[in-house]
Amino acid sequence: MAGTLLVGSPGTSWRDWLRHNRKGRDLVIADPMDSMLGPAGRIGLWRGDQLTAWRFYGSLSPLRAPHMLVAATVSMVRLAQQDPIVQLFAYRPGPLMRQLTGALAEVLGPAQILLSSQAQVDLCDWPVGPEEVELPAAFPTVVETAQRRAQWLKLLEQCASHEVPLRNLAIEGARLGSGRALGEAERKAAGIEAALHAECCGATLLVVSDGEFEDLEVSRALDSTHTSKFQVVRPEQYKGLLCSFARSGGEDFGYGVLDEIDFGRGVALARTTAVPPTPVQVLRIGGLKLSEDGVEQGEIRPWEV
Repeated sequence: MAGTLLVGSPGTSWRDWLRHNRKGRDLVIADPMDSMLGPAGRIGLWRGDQLTAWRFYGSLSPLRAPHMLVAATVSMVRLAQQDPIVQLFAYRPGPLMRQLTGALAEVLGPAQILLSSQAQVDLCDWPVGPEEVELPAAFPTVVETAQRRAQWLKLLEQCASHEVPLRNLAIEGARLGSGRALGEAERKAAGIEAALHAECCGATLLVVSDGEFEDLEVSRALDSTHTSKFQVVRPEQYKGLLCSFARSGGEDFGYGVLDEIDFGRGVALARTTAVPPTPVQVLRIGGLKLSEDGVEQGEIRPWEV
């Protein structure tokens, strides 16, 4: 990398520092909450004011999927020109945050690390001694939320409707699609033939259904499928989740929201920035939900769907 790594703190902003010190260098924004140059929920590479490349993250919290954040940041830095600037998330004290920040500093190998003077960070194991920087206060939370909503509305306005066949489609970021789907005969044997979809992944039996299940039905299903955890997902839980389309090589090319997964027809209905019709090899699903008018509806728990 041989560039500059920026480590901020809650309530502060790198906006003014970048305005005076960026000097044309590539900028990787590895803060999924940042909406300074575009919608949040992704990791992007900016060259000037142009978004050159991006990777889907689907959440506002860097701790929701640290493995995805590290992979996305490294992939963007590899595409950057010499001596890029990488802006990380605001550092909040905690063991996972500390290890995530340290891992990023290690794999990126910056020549310079700038650290907000208000960040409560242990400095003993950094690859390069951080230089403390006084940062101005960020906008109030209500203002930042409004800015993100404005970017969400702009994103939704740019989206087109897509109908993506589930057959031969890889799904990432959700429990759905991570296991082996049960055929009609297997669902019947398990006593869950009314389920819209069912699959086994390790010890978990994932069931998508509008109905309720009695304890005896759950026990029968677990015994039949040799699993120990019965997880029910309502089909409407997928509506409004951030999503992206990606190619088999990992490149994202369509950012938007899920409208529905129609298991009866075997299709996912989504609105993204991809131009239809387009082949989709990978559907990535995030944890943040949006309403039709761009209001953030909170995040689902990891692997809830």
